[in-house]
Amino acid sequence: LPIPYINYDRSLEFQIGAMPMAMYKVNTVDTISPASISGVFGMYTTNKSWFALAFQRLYLNEDKWRLTAAAGVGSINFQTYAGAPLNQFIKYNTGLNFVYLEGQRRVFNDFYLGLAYIYSEFGTEFTEEIKTPTKYMNGIGPVVSYDTRDDVYYPHHGSNSNGNWNSYPAFLGNDSTSNRVELDYTNYFSTREDKDVIVGRVYGGFGIGNVPFEQQFVVGREDIRGYSQGKYRGEQMMAIQGEYRWNFLERWSVVGFAGVATVFNTLGGENDGAFLPGVGTGFRYNMVEKYHMNVVRW
Repeated sequence: LPIPYINYDRSLEFQIGAMPMAMYKVNTVDTISPASISGVFGMYTTNKSWFALAFQRLYLNEDKWRLTAAAGVGSINFQTYAGAPLNQFIKYNTGLNFVYLEGQRRVFNDFYLGLAYIYSEFGTEFTEEIKTPTKYMNGIGPVVSYDTRDDVYYPHHGSNSNGNWNSYPAFLGNDSTSNRVELDYTNYFSTREDKDVIVGRVYGGFGIGNVPFEQQFVVGREDIRGYSQGKYRGEQMMAIQGEYRWNFLERWSVVGFAGVATVFNTLGGENDGAFLPGVGTGFRYNMVEKYHMNVVRW
């Protein structure tokens, strides 16, 4: 699948790239496991950011094993908001390298248990001549999932719950000890004779301990889209949102979503508990009918 990538937001500006990937069955006689996926992703932006990523997701042995691997490198020019007395955005650059490994085993019914490891290297430099030391972080922790979806790529029914606890202890060579916990629950309901889908999602991210700047949660990514300027970030984040997917043609659909998020332990504390609503709509095009892979959206 030679998938192009084009995007624009107010911080990264115009973005162009590509995400070629392949979807396939590891064992062609295994009718239970979803299709595995392998690919790479690269992008460059007009604010001189760049990022490259290779990723792999394997579904094995009648979906008893789920294995994930990813590695990436990049240089991101972004910004954050400083409260009083500055009350302005501060630009910064983060150079990063990371490797992520995760393995899960189905232990009973639709419940999976596993372990994740992440190595990350960050070097952040602010425009105000403030440079943080390069951080080498090794995180390891349990991963749990409960997955009753009828399809992992475009579900119409069921739910998906995930819990990920990455710990950064001193014995792994971390300069500062912290914990990063992420919990999410997504439910899918079919409507209009199984043509359309209603989605509800709850997310919580919790940083515990001496949380570095690079590990803070930023509103505006997968949960509550539209906040593209990096203003709202903190050590804890919570979000809830709903989405309606109207498949009005065989390959075309319209999506509408609405939700709200909040963050705590923000820089300066001025945005702690802020009410952050989001609402939007867009079109999607299904390029791969077999797996209902949406690759064009706006």
